[in-house]
Amino acid sequence: MVARVRPETEASVTDDDLVAGEPRAVLRDALAHLSTTRHDDGSVELVGEVPPELADPLVRALERVADELRADDERRGAAPRSGGRLHADTLIALLLRVTDTPTDRA
Repeated sequence: MVARVRPETEASVTDDDLVAGEPRAVLRDALAHLSTTRHDDGSVELVGEVPPELADPLVRALERVADELRADDERRGAAPRSGGRLHADTLIALLLRVTDTPTDRA
C-alpha cells in the first residue's frame, strides 16, 4: 500500500487553519523571521527580514487585526487606538491567535 501525502494547497486550508484570513502556517513562517532586542531604556525593538511571499500575508493579517481592534474600541465607546499602541496591540493579538491551538487539534 502506498500512502500519498497531499501538499497543503489554498483549497485544503480549513477555517481553523486561517488566522485573520491568512493561513496559520504562512503566518508562523513569517513571524519566525522576526526577532526582538530589549534595550536598556525598557523598549523592545522588533527586527527581521520577511520574504515577500510571507510578508504580504503578514501585512494583510496585521491590517485586519488592527481594523478589528479599532472597531472594538468604537463599539465599546472608547477612543480608537492609534500609532504605537495600535501597532503593539495588533502584533500581540496576532501572535496570540497564530500560536493558539485550534480546538480540534488540541
